[in-house]
Amino acid sequence: IEHGTFLDDEALDMMKQRGTFLVPTLMAPEGIQEQIDKGTYIPPPILAKAKAAIAASHHTFQRALAKGVKIGLGTDAAVYAHGRNTEEFHLMVDLGMKPIDALKAGTSADAELLGLADKIGTLEAGKLADVVAVPGDPVENIRQTEHVFFVMKEGVIYKNDRGVTAQ
Repeated sequence: IEHGTFLDDEALDMMKQRGTFLVPTLMAPEGIQEQIDKGTYIPPPILAKAKAAIAASHHTFQRALAKGVKIGLGTDAAVYAHGRNTEEFHLMVDLGMKPIDALKAGTSADAELLGLADKIGTLEAGKLADVVAVPGDPVENIRQTEHVFFVMKEGVIYKNDRGVTAQ
């Protein structure tokens, strides 16, 4: 379920029971809130709905987290500037998710959700060599995920801002 903004407890309980994932796309309401804060004109009926959705999305995420619903990480890049997708990690943490679980939401949980856990999502022999590196420890400071300096996809290095050599 993408967004899941107005999910009630019954729906969340059913998701938990069936192993259904929630991909909350928290950057979407964040982007809308930024537009509101900048004073961007939004027609009154849409503004009212946007404000309700922003509040509900946070509350729904926290209830899903408390119930143990599987959570994946995804974004909705149409309502904010491209390139900010990694901010989804800190939004999850800000709403109560443990940093290690936010990292898993964007890796192993997403791999499971996509049916690709046998190929991606964890660093294991036999899986595709998809790796990113960030400064410091993102478990200590999840915002480190916003400063990727190394990217490897299927064993090919696409970004290497620090001269890291692959082994």
